[in-house]
Amino acid sequence: MKKKIFINLPYEEIVQREKRWQTAWRFEWPDRIPVLHYIGARYWLPLIGFGKRFREYLSDPGVMLEAQLLGAKWIMENVRSDFCRIVCYPDFMWVEDAEPFGAKVIYPDDDSPWIDRPYLLEVGKETDLDRLSDIDYVHSGLHGRMTFFYQEMKKRAEDYEICFSDGKVISATDCVYMGGGGIIGPTTIAGDLCGVDNLLLALFDHPDWVKRLLSIIADKAIEWLNCAWKIGNGKVAFCSYFYEKSICIGDDATAQLSPKQFEEFALQPLKKMADQLHSKGLKVMGHNCGKADHILKYWVEEIGIDVYFGFSYLTNKHLIKELMGGKVLLIGGVDPVKLLRGTPEDVEEDVREALRVLKGCPGYIIMDGHNVAPGTPLENLNAVTRAVEKYGGF
Repeated sequence: MKKKIFINLPYEEIVQREKRWQTAWRFEWPDRIPVLHYIGARYWLPLIGFGKRFREYLSDPGVMLEAQLLGAKWIMENVRSDFCRIVCYPDFMWVEDAEPFGAKVIYPDDDSPWIDRPYLLEVGKETDLDRLSDIDYVHSGLHGRMTFFYQEMKKRAEDYEICFSDGKVISATDCVYMGGGGIIGPTTIAGDLCGVDNLLLALFDHPDWVKRLLSIIADKAIEWLNCAWKIGNGKVAFCSYFYEKSICIGDDATAQLSPKQFEEFALQPLKKMADQLHSKGLKVMGHNCGKADHILKYWVEEIGIDVYFGFSYLTNKHLIKELMGGKVLLIGGVDPVKLLRGTPEDVEEDVREALRVLKGCPGYIIMDGHNVAPGTPLENLNAVTRAVEKYGGF
């Protein structure tokens, strides 16, 4: 007897959401701007009764699968958005890109994991980089574990089916994806391996060492992304969702670099990755947290991204429109701090301003920028869609 996950929503609503999403993805005009939130496990685990089970979630593929099914149920039943794909995948909450290099991870019972101190790399030490370049990044540590979790979650999903309120039933096995639909970016990974402060100082004190480090990370990341793509037969998840034929290459930390530093250190590793992904016919997704006005042109003109994903509310939307509008799929723009601490009226005004600038860009999808914080009120999340229904229609 299969375990049933009942979702109190008609499947026809999912079909309409998917249609709206796909229309925007093709740079066409849907009935209104689509709405998506990045609601990760750290937000919904406490809401489904797993608040003290983070460590168990990260160590047992069966627990991870069931929790993700229940998390998707909670989102679909409570959050008004265009979330239309139940995505279960090996989810290690952003430590999976540094840990396979040998970084130590702390796993609390009631919080997301983090990279432990002391840092893995000593800045300027060439033997550390020699060791890094010899690592089997594809099969080591959490990357090997992700492959195992994917296979186990796929098997265990055979015991579940998902039932919608209009009688539609779908197999849970169709909702299991391989992880590896993106990385957090070479510069960000480098910060996890040697410390952000140490890395920024090394740009001045050990520039050649930093360039070699970033080159090694980019090469290893390409190997991993290619392997994950193969294992998942082209269906790989990123940020709790599935983006058709698209891979994210980050890179949060680049927003803290000057244009000159971006050109000298970050540009070539990112371009190498983008070129390799484009050669396979894939879309390349770029991302920055924080104000990134000064590096937008590099994403468009040098790296050639197809999607600017989860972009920050701090980045100048007029500049984004000028450089990317109609050429790059734009996903983001809502202030996650207002979502967390503001009123629904504050959120509505924030959404209205984003739409005022970007609504006329085909391929715009409104989203938090980027990552809904635990404790964000549900009414604030739903205020986004209410505002889009008021101001985002065509």
